[in-house]
Amino acid sequence: MKRLFPSLLPVLAVGSVAFTSGCLLTYIDDAVSAKVYSEPSAWVPKVSDDDGNPLDSGAKVVSREMKVGDPVTVKITVSLRQGTPVDDVIDDEGNISLPIIGEFKILGMTTADAERAIRQAYLDQKVYNNCTVTVLCRAAQAAAEASYSITGAIHKRGRYPLKAGMTLWQALIAAGDVSDFAGDKITITRSGVKKTFSYRRIKNGRIQDPVLYNGDIIEVPD
Repeated sequence: MKRLFPSLLPVLAVGSVAFTSGCLLTYIDDAVSAKVYSEPSAWVPKVSDDDGNPLDSGAKVVSREMKVGDPVTVKITVSLRQGTPVDDVIDDEGNISLPIIGEFKILGMTTADAERAIRQAYLDQKVYNNCTVTVLCRAAQAAAEASYSITGAIHKRGRYPLKAGMTLWQALIAAGDVSDFAGDKITITRSGVKKTFSYRRIKNGRIQDPVLYNGDIIEVPD
């Protein structure tokens, strides 16, 4: 028996190391997973699929048409020299006042439309041979901000900004993750059409994590 014990020591030592290593690896894996799934800053939204094709999530939304009373800032750059920004408010006739040109109607245009129209007016009137025009209208941009809403058994209900390529799982984490009382089936309502996904299967990688679109409503059941 005395000879048997020494022969068992290497086996016990190896087993101990294996057990310890296994615990250590498990701890590291858990720590990494916790970081990925609990810190929104740790993940980066997907912007392309596995084949490299860009994902169109509807996150890029053009500004709404500008309305009477909207504050507008116009910047005109000529030969890399940027002029003084012009701040104005769209009047009852839909006009703003521009340098040299004077009254110019932008009512009903998006900021991109206004930029093109103003630039073309300066070129047509031969004020400049070339110029770059930037139109800022915070009211129009704020109204068009891409977003999604989330409600139900989630820690932080509400409306959130939508990043390009953002997925359902990432949206749940950004909202503090589901509560302890959440059910498995999560519903996304898009343009009045509902689609249900399994929370656990997404988390385990068994099904694809769906990309969100502007205006999506996420419901997490109890």
